[in-house]
Amino acid sequence: MTLTLAIHSSKGGTGKTSIAINLAVAFASAGKNTCLIDMDLRGPSLCAMFKPQAHFWINDFLSGRCSIKDTLTDIGKDMNTSGHLYLSFANPDIGEIRNLVSKDRSWQASALKALMNGKKELIGSDIDVILFDTSPGVEYESINAVAASDMVIIVHNDTNACSSCTEQLIKGVYTLLDKKCAIIDNMQHGNCVSNIKESRYGTPIFATIPCMCEVATRSNNEILVHTDPEHLFSRTIIAIKEKIEAMK
Repeated sequence: MTLTLAIHSSKGGTGKTSIAINLAVAFASAGKNTCLIDMDLRGPSLCAMFKPQAHFWINDFLSGRCSIKDTLTDIGKDMNTSGHLYLSFANPDIGEIRNLVSKDRSWQASALKALMNGKKELIGSDIDVILFDTSPGVEYESINAVAASDMVIIVHNDTNACSSCTEQLIKGVYTLLDKKCAIIDNMQHGNCVSNIKESRYGTPIFATIPCMCEVATRSNNEILVHTDPEHLFSRTIIAIKEKIEAMK
């Protein structure tokens, strides 16, 4: 059965995309055919780390101009993963981002329908894991990705604003949509990986990852799960993957 995850956060700057990329590589390295889709349409970032090879963006698919398969780039061979690793990129052009802001609810509703149909198409193509790297907060495209997912992984950091907004997301969005969810406390002050509390807001905490400057620096050019699998960060990501699989 295909597992669909939304990697979400209440605020920007939590390390959400780094978590999403490393999780995708961890799943593919374990032999799962994996698809990572950049649904952060207002702040695309996957294309800054990888070179798109497909002729279409995920924006084109959501607007009905192509199939979801037309947007995919397979980097599995480049990453030497046992399973396929497909990426679908959001268009980073500033004109396209401005155009997105002007989209009305009718377009967002049709985009959700397209996303659901695209998910079915990927499931029919033997994809084992689909990950949506969402935009932070409650933009329509983020909520669409959450609605299309089986589980939400909330990437959280230690600020009052992030905590307050995360609690509101859990109670006001995920619970209403009946979604399983779990928290990753990322870039926390401290020097060890731990689970200080087993849950927060009634939601399990999968890991507490300390703030490590080298992770932020190296993540600009590396995917640590791939280049340094014994690193503390990498081992934590793999442990999170296993918890996700146990929870599904």
